[in-house]
Amino acid sequence: MTSRVAERLAAATPALRAIPGDALLTAWNETLTAFLDANSPERRDLDPDLLRSTGLSPAGLSHGLRSIGEGMLGDAAAAELQRPHRQREDGFSLVVLPAEPPGLILQSLLPALAARAPVLFKSARAEPHFAPAFLGALGRRLPKLHDAYAAVTWTGGDEAVETPLHASARLVVAYGGEATINALQSAVNRSLIAFGPRLSLGWVGPGADRREAARGMALDIATFDQRGCLSVHAVLAEPDTAPSFAAALAKSLSELALDLPPGRSNTSDRAGVRLAREDADLRGLDWHGDALDAGTVIVDPDPRITPSPGLRTVRIHPIEGVPRLDDWSSRLQGIAVAGHLPATVRRAFKQAGVSRFAPAGQLQATDAAWRNGGIDLAAGFAYGSGGKPDTVSTTTPSSTRNDRGSVR
Repeated sequence: MTSRVAERLAAATPALRAIPGDALLTAWNETLTAFLDANSPERRDLDPDLLRSTGLSPAGLSHGLRSIGEGMLGDAAAAELQRPHRQREDGFSLVVLPAEPPGLILQSLLPALAARAPVLFKSARAEPHFAPAFLGALGRRLPKLHDAYAAVTWTGGDEAVETPLHASARLVVAYGGEATINALQSAVNRSLIAFGPRLSLGWVGPGADRREAARGMALDIATFDQRGCLSVHAVLAEPDTAPSFAAALAKSLSELALDLPPGRSNTSDRAGVRLAREDADLRGLDWHGDALDAGTVIVDPDPRITPSPGLRTVRIHPIEGVPRLDDWSSRLQGIAVAGHLPATVRRAFKQAGVSRFAPAGQLQATDAAWRNGGIDLAAGFAYGSGGKPDTVSTTTPSSTRNDRGSVR
């Protein structure tokens, strides 16, 4: 079945190139607008399954989808669809989607549409609902897209399915954990763009309004319940600022939990937070937090950054000067900035692989122009393995709490 779908997609390029840009933009805007509206028929049909698979709260799901999608509407989408990259030969690309955060298909689908490049999306078994629902709605609004884009779910590592797909795809784009990325790097002979696990940090510098910074940083922590590559896991602050900022951040997280309730948690998640709190007690560190899933803030003088155990847990590291990021090269994605960010510090973050800087509270509100990891996916889809860009391997979005990317 998967091979027949791939054959259909491979032959769709001429028809896809013939679609007027205005028609493509209208279908995209109408479909995305509907999927960002929790009261639309599409969302009412989708949400029960999506809430079960993601474990997010209804408010958390709606906020997260808006953070991904709102910047891909209107003029921003029009600018992307008017870019010059176009696929000129028949063939399809394969995109391996993550289980979380939901809606990440949008970040690869819009560049594929811009390049007029047919794509087969592999939906994760843990979250198989959003991608086919979105593509189905898009195809109903513009039927020619039905033959150019499809989402299918299969068990990762099934050689009978994957070997012919890897051999025939012009380009493979993969989001996932280290196991998934390593397996694909061994299996894919053609171009591979790999987005593996990363995390993001906060920076509180001179001149920051602590209350405003705390409210913004809390939003960057809570969005998608800290499961995305742009989720803040730790905050770097001046030594004199760190204790008071920690208290303000804990208060903001507690308040935000009322409007943006945390989603479902499991025993492992809760045990990780308990362990972090107990470790703080044993080390005599100041920490703040009430309910396990509503946020934990620990002031940790150890400059080494560690991934959060989740459930909105974050460490505040007092930092003087330029932080040491040697152990985090190519593992950082974004920086939520409050106050002044010195040029020397920005340069250190960029050298460690950071591809996005944004004011606190806006880190996860990406737009169509953002290049994840600095990679132009539209160009990748257009030229595939036959031209620009050459085979690319990078590491970006997926949860850092575990390797759920292996089932993405």
